[in-house]
Amino acid sequence: MLVVGYAGKMVANFVPHTEYVLFAIAIGMLIRNLIPLPQIFAPGIASYELWMKTGVALLGAKLVLQEVFLIGGKGLGLVVIEIIVAILTAAYLGRLCGLKEKLASLLGIGIGVCGVSAIISSTSAIDAEEDDAAYAIATILLFGAIMLFLYPALGSLLGMSDTAFGYWTGLSIDNTAEAVATGFAFSEAAGNVATIVKLSRNALMGVVVLIMALYYARKGITGQVRNKAAFLWSRLPKFLLAFLGFSVLATVGWITPDQAKVLNNASKWLFMVTFAGVGLSTEFKRMKAGFKPFLVGFGVETIVSIVTFFLVYYVVG
Repeated sequence: MLVVGYAGKMVANFVPHTEYVLFAIAIGMLIRNLIPLPQIFAPGIASYELWMKTGVALLGAKLVLQEVFLIGGKGLGLVVIEIIVAILTAAYLGRLCGLKEKLASLLGIGIGVCGVSAIISSTSAIDAEEDDAAYAIATILLFGAIMLFLYPALGSLLGMSDTAFGYWTGLSIDNTAEAVATGFAFSEAAGNVATIVKLSRNALMGVVVLIMALYYARKGITGQVRNKAAFLWSRLPKFLLAFLGFSVLATVGWITPDQAKVLNNASKWLFMVTFAGVGLSTEFKRMKAGFKPFLVGFGVETIVSIVTFFLVYYVVG
């Protein structure tokens, strides 16, 4: 992943006005889908999520708490609207296309909250079938790969500012790694905003999964949630707390500007490895999710993208 990521940096040096992120991901995708990788590499490639979470945590050292709360506070209201739109749209389109209710719910939660992590958390919580989770995850991964390349081009075409693009990306792209990668593919400033807004969505994962679990429990389809506080804690992304912790230390001066610079540089190297891992994990032959889930996913992703774009346009400017 380090070699692939650095190769992306080298290629970007020869292409004006581009970020290395897309090249690191594209090279990883080409290798994954054109060269049969030995199984021995699978655990290493799967570790990209660890580097992503560590990189996000270290990124907190360069963002003072006031900035985090300003972006996250404004973004939180937009996040709530986005989640509601995604879940209700998935439920409606799911019924229209004859999808199973739980599959539609998984698509809505995955698109609305935080992609694969939310789907995995929700599968056991609402007692969904493994096949439903597989369809939802494949659909999410497919659109994540498309948006990685489509969004930066759209942002440039629409003349979006770094801040507006960061909000839009953080609100509408599902997986954390892809959202962060897309933000940084536009600019570093956009990547920072996208990360904070995306973390605001991640922070609500436990609440959304709990509500869905209680909804299905009331319908008599799943068991009761015995301890709501323990349930919320188990679903809370812990790297979000680490991000806030580093931000607190930087805000009170326990992390000096020079130290923050070192940690920020470390986060960039970790993100480079992460983006390469995203590409190396994208196996197109596993994305045959079937026509109906794909159609519903396309509809939900499109509506969420349009709604969040106008929300950002009117709220952020």
